[in-house]
Amino acid sequence: MIQVYKLPMLARHDFTHAGPLLIRTIPQPHDLPGVIHEVSIHGDIVAASFVVAEDEVNHHHQLLLINHTTGAQQLVDPKFVEVW
Repeated sequence: MIQVYKLPMLARHDFTHAGPLLIRTIPQPHDLPGVIHEVSIHGDIVAASFVVAEDEVNHHHQLLLINHTTGAQQLVDPKFVEVW
């Protein structure tokens, strides 16, 4: 689950009244077996990186892109090529 909060940036003397405000709770898609590794946000877009274990040694990453305003989601399964 990913929770998106709004954090008001106020002057130091106003911090007693400022607190995080929960904007949206985004459940992890049921068909995504991985574990959340990193989360980034820019504007309305949240990007969550998942590590998916294929076996004890091999794993790959998937990206879940979410518009936290509309709730639209897109799973991206990038393929990286190792260069030696």
